[in-house]
This record gives sequence, C-alpha cells and structure tokens, in this order.
Amino acid sequence: MHAPSRSNSRLTAVIALVLMVGLTSGLVSCGSGGTGWESVSGPYPRVGGSSGGTDTGPATTGTISGGAQGASSRSSGDPCSETPNRKFVTISMRNFARDYIHYFFIAIAFVDVDETDSSVFLPGLDNRAFPNGAVCPDDIGLYTQQGYQFIAAGDVREVGDYCISGPALYYFHKNGNFRVAAGTSDSGLGSGIAPAQGQLPSFDNFFTSAGAQLPVPDVIIFHNPGAGSGATLKISAPVPQPCSVAGVLGTVSGAPPCSRDSFYYVSFDDAMVGARSLGIGSGRRVPSDIQGTGCQCAGSSEAFQVLAPSGARASSAQCNEFFRGGRIDYAFFEDDATPAFPQLVWRVTDSIGGVAHEFHELSPLAGSN
Repeated sequence: MHAPSRSNSRLTAVIALVLMVGLTSGLVSCGSGGTGWESVSGPYPRVGGSSGGTDTGPATTGTISGGAQGASSRSSGDPCSETPNRKFVTISMRNFARDYIHYFFIAIAFVDVDETDSSVFLPGLDNRAFPNGAVCPDDIGLYTQQGYQFIAAGDVREVGDYCISGPALYYFHKNGNFRVAAGTSDSGLGSGIAPAQGQLPSFDNFFTSAGAQLPVPDVIIFHNPGAGSGATLKISAPVPQPCSVAGVLGTVSGAPPCSRDSFYYVSFDDAMVGARSLGIGSGRRVPSDIQGTGCQCAGSSEAFQVLAPSGARASSAQCNEFFRGGRIDYAFFEDDATPAFPQLVWRVTDSIGGVAHEFHELSPLAGSN
C-alpha cells in the first residue's frame, strides 16, 4: 500500500494467514515457509451483498452514514494515517450462562506492506490475499506493549490449527488460562467468566462492562489451540502441522474449521459441564455457534470475524465484520432453545456509534443496547 520511500525500515515480506491440512500441539515457532500453502481468504472476505448478512437485524437499527468520518466506502486506506482512536477496538464480554465460561480469544493483525515492492511476493505463497494489513509498521511497538506477540517477516507461527506468516502479530488472551491467580475466587479468572447472577450477567475481569481497548486486529478467532489449561478440554481433532508443507500433502486432516473448539461451559475448577460432544446440553461450543463468524452467517468455512475495510461504515457492514475505532459487545449464553440461536452473540458499532450488527434476533438480548 505504501510507496517504498515511506520508510526505510518498511517490512516488505508477504503477509498471510493460512489454514493447512496438517497437526498442532499448541503454539510453536517454525522456520521460514515453503511452497504449496493454502491461504484462508481474507483479511477482508466479501460475503453477501452490501446490506450485510442474516444477523444484522432490521435495516433501520441505527446504522449511520456520513458524519465525521465521511461517507461509507469499501476501500482501505493507509493504516499509518489513522487517528489514534481508530487504531483500537473496544471489547466487552458478559456471561448469561448458569455455568462458568472458559473461552479462547485470539486476535491476529497483519503488518501493512509495500505491495509495489516485488520482493513482497514470494514464489509459491498466496501472499496477495493480504495486501492491506491493519498495522502501520511504526505501530508494532504499540501492539507488543498491549500483549501482542510479533512474528517477523519470513517467519511463521503455528497457533493451534492455524499458521500465521509474518510480518504479523497475534494476541492470545491470558494464553487461554482459565485462572491467572491461585485459589477459587472469581477475581482470579483469566480467560474465564463467572456464572450469571440470576437474570444479571457476570462480566469478564478484563473485557469489563466498560470495555477494554485492544489494538485493532484483522481477524478475531475463538479457538482452543490445545495448549495450557485448554489441552484437557479440547475435543476436536487437531490439524496436523499447519505450518508444514508435508501437512498439505498428507492424508490426515483435522476437524472442519466450523466444528473446532471455541469455548466451554465449566465448573469453578475448570471441569467441563455437560456432555463431551456437540449437541443439546453440550459442554463445548464451536464457530458455528458464534454470531458473526463466516460459519454462522456467511455460509463459509471461515471460522472467524474480520476487520472491515478502513473506509467502511456500519451501513455497509458485511455480516462478519467489526470496525476500527468501534466497539464489540459479546454475550455468552447456555440456552438450547428452539429455534436455536448462536450461543455467543455480538453487537457491533463503528467509530461514530453507527450500529453494524445487533445482538442476534432470536437471543434474549435482541433489541437491547
């Protein structure tokens, strides 16, 4: 996106998030990649029409056009030109379930590169899928200060069933650990949320009701990589060596993307509650159970939510998009009602408060703010 003169230190390697046929044992570093990779489409997959997907609610639910940020556009601008507040997204999480929630929140951000430089396009890799990363190279320090891990140009990192090619950064909230302090107090929960108190939800200790600001990623995935305290909970078959070319050629594949473990209902000591299989009363949930994933709203196998192009506004949101400078309110449920609704729902606003997605129309939060 940038001219080569923009910065002498500009990172010019390929950016790609790739989903491979292969195995993993958690988070491991790998060497430089080879050929034969299969790229996940993105980071801005286009699904449906300009009105978004089936989870956006009625057309008149507060979407706004024009205003301080100008008219809506599906184009992407230079991330180095973004204002400070648009370099973050505000996130809140609450739990309406009767049990504890153990979730696995992973955010992936790609460093923007100069696609006019021929060295960006490495042979054999589908690197053109990610030309407009969310991160200005000058802001890498901002991301690492907020808990993101950096993957250098030319390196790759296995994160559960996914392989990320640098220059990129990823944030794995509390490394997926249910508790981050000794004892059984709910104040020590990490990637866990206490049960609801009657009809009132309990909020996450970090992603509180006020919301926590996180440097904006390109992709949000709820995905248990099978490491740390999540290892004993994982049910879905892992993808063998997602950063290995041999994995692409192998015959053993992991679980389909839409049926991989995302979050669980657990007891106070992190023991899964309910059956250890997907279905009514299940102890686990998968991307198909999450509002705003490609699995749930776009009829695709993209088990994640994506950043909208920088020029987009709420009025042009696709069903799986969130926004720079905007807000995401997540709410967990444990309700196998008929008709069914996603058990993790979201409400998304853009940088000036326009509503892109309301809570799912069948959830108890439908129509609430």
